[in-house]
Amino acid sequence: MHARGNFSAQELPGLVQRIVDDLQPLLTPYDAAFYWFMFRHSIAEDGNAHFRVSTRHLRGAVVRSSYSQAPEKNVSLGKVQETLRALEGIGAIRKVGEANREGTLYRVMVPNEIEACREFRAERMAAEQKLRFPASGIEVR
Repeated sequence: MHARGNFSAQELPGLVQRIVDDLQPLLTPYDAAFYWFMFRHSIAEDGNAHFRVSTRHLRGAVVRSSYSQAPEKNVSLGKVQETLRALEGIGAIRKVGEANREGTLYRVMVPNEIEACREFRAERMAAEQKLRFPASGIEVR
């Protein structure tokens, strides 16, 4: 990864693997859907970790609401805002600019940049090591 947040196509398989292993278990289903949407339209699209989007666009572009009575089944504005706050709170996205007519500029973070992911990975690897190498020296099946 380059310092400016640009990624190469060769890095994508490893990034996707780390997202699935280290970030997705920490997210709610809405959080995961929104993160993957933002990842797809930033890093996966052109290698650039920056993405400008409006809450209005996110209401109908990511997932459909099972609660809405409206024909378009858009997610509520409150749910979009709550989900963006949750992703910011865990460190999965970061605002890098003020909102304008086209939306807010975000930087989509990857697991190596997210403290919660690094902690989760360390815990998971320690647990996996215990399963592979029990004290008796016999592999657990």
